[in-house]
Amino acid sequence: MSRFDERAAEQHPAYKDGLQQAIRMAAEGTETEVCWDGTAIYVRSVYAPMVAGATVVCIAQKWDEHTVQLRFAGARSEWVRI
Repeated sequence: MSRFDERAAEQHPAYKDGLQQAIRMAAEGTETEVCWDGTAIYVRSVYAPMVAGATVVCIAQKWDEHTVQLRFAGARSEWVRI
């Protein structure tokens, strides 16, 4: 995803809620993606079928029993305590 597209996704009203849902799902052990299609934010297991026309904004993975890693484009990561 280009940085331009990522910035547009960040402006969506559901963006932060999508990240929080991905963190919850990852904390429970489900590797999760936050996707954006230019209109809506989607949160899904990485093993679920991709939403047509959507691109991945972030991948959330449980790192250890206390931490979830959010991986963004450009090798940028954030670490969230759970």
